[in-house]
Amino acid sequence: MTPVPDNPESRHAPVAPFRMARRALLIAALPAGLPRGAARAEGLTLGGTGMALSIVRLLLDEQRRLGAGGPATVLNSLGSAGGLAALRAGRIDIALSGRPLTAAEQAQGLVATTFATNPLAFATHADTPVEGITSAEAADALSGEMMSWPGGGPLRLIRRDRTEGDWILLASLSPEIAQAVDRAHARPGLATAGTDQENAELLERIPGSFGVMSAGQARAERRRVKLLPLDGVPPTVEALLAGRYRLSRALVAVTRAEPGAAVAGFLDFLASAPAHAVLRQQGYEPVPASGA
Repeated sequence: MTPVPDNPESRHAPVAPFRMARRALLIAALPAGLPRGAARAEGLTLGGTGMALSIVRLLLDEQRRLGAGGPATVLNSLGSAGGLAALRAGRIDIALSGRPLTAAEQAQGLVATTFATNPLAFATHADTPVEGITSAEAADALSGEMMSWPGGGPLRLIRRDRTEGDWILLASLSPEIAQAVDRAHARPGLATAGTDQENAELLERIPGSFGVMSAGQARAERRRVKLLPLDGVPPTVEALLAGRYRLSRALVAVTRAEPGAAVAGFLDFLASAPAHAVLRQQGYEPVPASGA
């Protein structure tokens, strides 16, 4: 395992400023697009938000196991915006997004199918001596007022970019959290994750880490992190459905208005019982086709 520096907040250079440049290079390197609505001869290409990559790979594996799917490639994280840009450019067949489409995106002929939801959780290193967090403690941890865990050891915040959906959602929890998120963005020297996978790796690797991540991503990627109950409520699908847990992210498959046969086949599979079984096994709640 890579050694962890004594002071990760000063040693980890922020990576977010380079995120869009890196994703632009990934998009530019993809094969040229096909005519609108056509399917790629070599199979599907999917890309977008990092929190969806592992679960979509598992869904594609199950589709192939049942003899209903063909070759497919899931790209490394492009982010929701990067996936949508690649789809518009004709470089991929399905964009994976963590948010609904805007009216402008719908006007561009894009169609969204929301196929699952799952809790967004506060997370820390697996060995951090803490079993939960309150909203007030979360605000203090984000703003820098709380620099050590109540059970001992330094608290090391893993920050995301201002445009990142997880942190936008986090700011909607309360005015106090929103203010703390603003203060977190202004803090110097924090480890800043540019993708969902980088975020998960930092939470997993840095002792005393603190951040947020999709509970489903943590499970599907088998991350060695601890997901913390918030105000005594665990970040589970059951608590989410009961209305007791307040933070959740959607998984959205975005296509062109006239998808090819392979794309339509995968969308049909997402609405099937076998796909729903895979989603539930990995901590997601399927969204019925009528709720897409």
